[in-house]
Amino acid sequence: MLLKTRFYLPPLREQSVLRNTLIDKLNQSTGGQLVLISAPAGYGKSTLVSQWLHHTPHTFAWLTLDKTHNSPLQFWRYILNALQGIQPTVGVEAKAMIESNRSQSLSDVVISLLNDLDQLSSHSDSTQAVSLVLDDFHLLENKQLISLISLFLDHLPSGIRLVITSREEPSLSLARRRANNQLVEFNIKDLAFNYDESSDFFTHSMALKLAPDTISSLHKGTEGWIAGLQLAALSIQGSHSDLDKNRAEALIKHSSLDRHIEDYLFEEVFSQQAENVQLFLMLTSAPSRFCAGLANALTSNHNSQSLLLTLEQANLFLVPLDNHRTWYRYHDLFRQFLLQRLKQLPLTKQADCHRSAGDWFEQFGYIEEAIEQHIINENWEKSVCLINEVLANIEGLPDASQLTRWTSLLPGALSAPITARLKSASQELAIEIEHQASTPVNEVLIQGATPLTQRESEVLSLVTQGLSNKLIAEKLHISLNTLKVHIRNLYGKIGVESRTQALVKINQHSSE
Repeated sequence: MLLKTRFYLPPLREQSVLRNTLIDKLNQSTGGQLVLISAPAGYGKSTLVSQWLHHTPHTFAWLTLDKTHNSPLQFWRYILNALQGIQPTVGVEAKAMIESNRSQSLSDVVISLLNDLDQLSSHSDSTQAVSLVLDDFHLLENKQLISLISLFLDHLPSGIRLVITSREEPSLSLARRRANNQLVEFNIKDLAFNYDESSDFFTHSMALKLAPDTISSLHKGTEGWIAGLQLAALSIQGSHSDLDKNRAEALIKHSSLDRHIEDYLFEEVFSQQAENVQLFLMLTSAPSRFCAGLANALTSNHNSQSLLLTLEQANLFLVPLDNHRTWYRYHDLFRQFLLQRLKQLPLTKQADCHRSAGDWFEQFGYIEEAIEQHIINENWEKSVCLINEVLANIEGLPDASQLTRWTSLLPGALSAPITARLKSASQELAIEIEHQASTPVNEVLIQGATPLTQRESEVLSLVTQGLSNKLIAEKLHISLNTLKVHIRNLYGKIGVESRTQALVKINQHSSE
């Protein structure tokens, strides 16, 4: 017997934030296309489709999936019943084939259904395609079933649109469908609330009167994650209605994550992962960003690149930092959750993790990130050594606030010499700038000299903005060592030997 509630469209929630821009994009999809709405838990995937169907009435069939649908026979029984709910003549032969076991292969059932849908499309007077919605598609794991659904998509009639909501990207030949213009995608960036939607949510959906800067802090801290905003609102309700900005930031930035958010992430995300994945997530949360090489060092594995691609496909709050699938970070709230889980591991395991991260960063030239890890691990000797190395490179000095924070975390006896050296280095830099500003540069930009590469031009642009080497490396997603090579090359091309000379020359050249 089939459960009828699986075919019911979720009711439209009162006072929900209407996603007009996304609904317009859904309206632009056509028959013969796959509409994939893929994002982690709590991004309003089902709510979006429900809003669309309520505000753009047309013929549709809805099926909410669960793990029992991994039986191919059971799945196609539900599909046939869903479609017969809108057109009783569709799938009659296919249903008879299933019930009588006359079919040698389930692909025959799919082909029979496609033939009926094609006939329905050709005889329809409507210009609007029929939508078949499969909600919670990530619960389908049967490879035979996924293959059959891919077959269904390969021959999808022009009058049928397949809409899928999923927490992870399904294995449905998405690259090919993307290239063939058969795929319409909505991802985490599309679904995350912007500031205006967050404000609307707090004011109308949750009936909270919050100051604009408070809303901005909550929006920024949750990165527009709808469930995070809702859980934050639940924590606020019952407390003071005039929650200030500092309390809002504490709610989402405190070392002990709010229990509503923690419980949600544990139940809906973390607990559903295999133990090896859970350990991977905890260990790789130690640094603020990571790549496959660093992940290998942290986990003592050699397959991190493959696992990262799997986690990215599974939408496990993993945020890519470049287009090359090299550097990643976790959604900030999810990282806070993972760091709390990391602290529940044995102290020796935690120490090994931070030491491995610090050593890896140091080996590959990310000195400031290495310092962060060694300070966390209370490896004072290594921390002091690396801080002194940073201080030795006047041009590569990070922000003064960064150095001040490091010295504040060191034991007093170790921080005093560094503070004195920082003061001396700052004075030397000020003298150098004053000297270069008062000394004319004899060399000029040489016409016809070797032109700068695109990367060198990017580096020069950021240098002229006054950014530190660390910030430039982070913006370009390259190591400090690589950045120094680019800086050395462009200095040679424009005929200078220091950052100050470069700034003076650029200013003179632009004023001519």
